[in-house]
Amino acid sequence: MFSKDFGGGLNPALGSVRQRSPALSQQVLTSGNSIMHAHLESFRPVMDLDVERQLRHRMAMTRPMDTAHGMFFNGVLDVVRTLGGSEAADRCQEVSEERRFIAPVHYPVFGLLRMMFVAVKDLGARAGGGSAVLRLMGRRAAQDFLRAPAGRMMLVLSENNPRRLLNQLPSSYRTVVSYGERRMTWSPGERSGCLVTQWDFMPPAYTKGLLQGVLEAVGARNVSVIGSPLGLLDSEYELSWD
Repeated sequence: MFSKDFGGGLNPALGSVRQRSPALSQQVLTSGNSIMHAHLESFRPVMDLDVERQLRHRMAMTRPMDTAHGMFFNGVLDVVRTLGGSEAADRCQEVSEERRFIAPVHYPVFGLLRMMFVAVKDLGARAGGGSAVLRLMGRRAAQDFLRAPAGRMMLVLSENNPRRLLNQLPSSYRTVVSYGERRMTWSPGERSGCLVTQWDFMPPAYTKGLLQGVLEAVGARNVSVIGSPLGLLDSEYELSWD
């Protein structure tokens, strides 16, 4: 069974960081203490580490108040069941410590990340790698989100216009997760922009799949999503489509 600290190479500074607000966490990491500076240096390449390490770091940063809609948990289980069968899904369900997930209810995002971790370990080798597994989960999350009330309203307001949809996405998505901030910035062209995420626990491959899924739902073709890290839990995603 997993523990909250999770072990296995986690930075000891995380114990103090994960209980603080996003604004305070950066202050802690950049304090004058030379040891903390060393810890910060160790985190800078975190996005370049393998997917399992990414998930470990994110789990260690979560707080009890960081939650996600139950539909995302069910979506992960369905993807795992499709890729690895019922036994693989049962293993993920077990580590979640929940017997079932009710769609409108929010559950700690730590459990969602833990399920992803087990799925990547079990299925990555046979499914094209951990990033491929997470991207499939993100695409499934897009489908489920667009069926939820907030997602359906977002589709109505967008009138099948990708740019309008992306303008609505940050506020609509905030209704199904308790954590993080998201904002869109736009390029001069009509079919490209950048989504900036802050204090977002989802790994980049998952978010790429989600963004591709929501854009394709309104008819965007040849969707490109390129992610770049800005910090421990901060990223930007350059988007373009035809």
